[in-house]
Amino acid sequence: MDGGPTVKSFLLSWLSRKHAGSTLQDFLRAHPVDWVVWEAGPWRPPAARRETMAAGPGTRLLAAGESLAIALLSRDGGADVRLGRAPENDLVVDDGTLSRAHLHFHRDPAGIWTVRDAGSSNGTLLDGAPLGTNPTAIAPGARLEAGAVRLTFLDGPSLYLRLRGVA
Repeated sequence: MDGGPTVKSFLLSWLSRKHAGSTLQDFLRAHPVDWVVWEAGPWRPPAARRETMAAGPGTRLLAAGESLAIALLSRDGGADVRLGRAPENDLVVDDGTLSRAHLHFHRDPAGIWTVRDAGSSNGTLLDGAPLGTNPTAIAPGARLEAGAVRLTFLDGPSLYLRLRGVA
């Protein structure tokens, strides 16, 4: 490990329970970051091999359909966050439909986020339209489809509202 920040990610169901009685201000104090939510989808194991999971007594297996909130943080604390399959990315998502370097997020000094496709093989859609390699501003609620991975961009207040079932 290079000593930089580690990836912060949480199941939405856990965050919702953890902050059930929290105010927006409490939530933002605990999590002063912006997020991408890796939306739940069908899991398709590779056809070439089969894997099984054995669970002992008292082990709780995750229910299908659990979404994961991932903090948009770079390893070096900078304004750029890279997402892809390769281990050198800030956010590593191990999905065969993603390129080694798939997306590049950037936060400007005013707090405005942009995203661009990093030249991926399978491309990216932003709110249903193809995302190019030029930076494009994104707003809370923006939907990204990177390969077969579905992501939603949320700022702190938007994630809080989603946890409350409002958004």
